[in-house]
Amino acid sequence: MDFHVGRAFGDYSITGLLGDEGMERVYKVEHRLTKRTEAMRLLAAEFATEIQIQRFEREMRVLARLNHPNIAVLHNALHAEKQLVIFTEFIDGQTLDSIMSAGRLPFDTGIGYISQILDALRYAHKHGVVHRDVTPANVMVTAAGEVKLTDFGLSKCFGDPLLSNCGEVLGSLPYLAPERLKGTTRPDTRSDLYSVGAILYEHLTGQKPFGANRRIAPVLTDSESEPQPPSELEPSLSPQWDEIIRRALARNPEHRYQSAEEFLNASAQLSQTPSARRLLRRERPLSAGIALVSALILALAALPVVKLFGPVAPVTAPLDRLHIVPPDFAASIAPPPLPMAKKLQPAKRHALSPPHSVETSNGAPNLATAEDADSDASQAAPQAKRSFWSKLNLFKKKATR
Repeated sequence: MDFHVGRAFGDYSITGLLGDEGMERVYKVEHRLTKRTEAMRLLAAEFATEIQIQRFEREMRVLARLNHPNIAVLHNALHAEKQLVIFTEFIDGQTLDSIMSAGRLPFDTGIGYISQILDALRYAHKHGVVHRDVTPANVMVTAAGEVKLTDFGLSKCFGDPLLSNCGEVLGSLPYLAPERLKGTTRPDTRSDLYSVGAILYEHLTGQKPFGANRRIAPVLTDSESEPQPPSELEPSLSPQWDEIIRRALARNPEHRYQSAEEFLNASAQLSQTPSARRLLRRERPLSAGIALVSALILALAALPVVKLFGPVAPVTAPLDRLHIVPPDFAASIAPPPLPMAKKLQPAKRHALSPPHSVETSNGAPNLATAEDADSDASQAAPQAKRSFWSKLNLFKKKATR
């Protein structure tokens, strides 16, 4: 049967071509009744090898037993005109490989993607499925940031017969665990965790742990050097990430994380710690700003103008210089007598006021009583008042003339 865009296939209409890998093609289709968009994968059985057909059928069975938000969902599978057909969830997004190739991801975004991968593997491992090809190319990311683990073509369930030939390397070399290259036949979940550790290393440092051109011989002979700690390549990272990478990429599976849940908990706990990633590129401008402000304050303090705002010196001038001298006309006015003085009786004033001496014209002292002093003051007060009012009535006098 000739499949092409615009043709109907059963209850589906082919709306687009998503990929073409020779014997396997992927189309975008729409169910005519439900209007749901799906992905249709075709394998030309008449041109495929027996092992390819068996792997394709195994992927059908594996996806049929998995139901997780981070794993592409299988909708249907069938044989049609010497074609093996799989209808899966259509994922509107791009691969993690293309996203990472475009540039460094924000720290939290990348950690979130890896956490979703580990969650998907935790579910798959619990159901007896080892993916065996966890790479950024097999991880789809939707526009909403949801991760979908795809391509279970190399997956293997516990107890399934081996389909690979002796010496055949299956998987992507930069993310392949050493035991897979050495010919370990038993499916091991820790091999998947090694691949996730390689993806995490690439996210943290922007580099693959063993370089872009990894060689098989050093892996087989155990002469491959350990990857450089992430904190040495990226100083803004906490050294605690070095320990996580060291365990995830350990050569011996016994020294790695023993489950996806253990790996997930370790990375999640560290990513939530404030000291997990010190953003030095943000701290340096802040320190420079503080230093600049401090320098400006010191420079302003040295200016003479700032001294005007210093503390006020204490007054050292004599108090008599600060006294305000009253005007002449106010000095000539005697204060009016107290109202209490009018009510006092003469006898009481004599008793209360002691005599005082008054010098006479011939120099002999003369004793005078307080009554005499009061009479003199009472005579001087009206005269002073008349003198004051006479000064104020100058204009009045001129007007009467």
